[in-house]
Amino acid sequence: MDALDERLAEMAAEMPADAEAEARWVARAMTPTRRARVRWMLPALVGGAILLTAGTSVGVATMSHWGGVEMPLENIRNEQPIRIDWTTESGHQERCRVWIEIRNPQDGDRDILDAAVLAHNWSGLGQRLYDRAPALSDDADGEERIGRALEPVLQDFAGDVFPGIGWLSEGAGRTVEATGFTCAPEDQ
Repeated sequence: MDALDERLAEMAAEMPADAEAEARWVARAMTPTRRARVRWMLPALVGGAILLTAGTSVGVATMSHWGGVEMPLENIRNEQPIRIDWTTESGHQERCRVWIEIRNPQDGDRDILDAAVLAHNWSGLGQRLYDRAPALSDDADGEERIGRALEPVLQDFAGDVFPGIGWLSEGAGRTVEATGFTCAPEDQ
């Protein structure tokens, strides 16, 4: 165990400012004083494990890009991200991508999900959610506000595409295992 500690200490390097800011955001989001958000649980746990074992800023890039987070091999998620954009009252613009992960998919489900994402009119959704959802303290960019308002929209969408699908660990069959979004630049 001492050799592992020494090896990890040797690998430690100063984190870039953006990586440190992302790590602090994840830490704030995971504190027990805040309501746990299922949509970030899996990415935060996987990202945290990467950060602890790798000791580099690569983990932060993977963690901030939900689409890059690993999932069980048998699960699927939409290849075509759902685009949501909004502008805050202060004029800050967010451009984000959303994913839906499905456990126990049936043959062809990825194609069906991608086709449904592309066929659905998502335009203006982010702004409508931002405008209608209650403002939250310590959420200047509106991501938490959008995340809470987005969940029922995604649940309805998944139910329309796959009637009877379970939601977040309900049932043993085809189930939406997780949802998530990232507002990181697309090259991350």
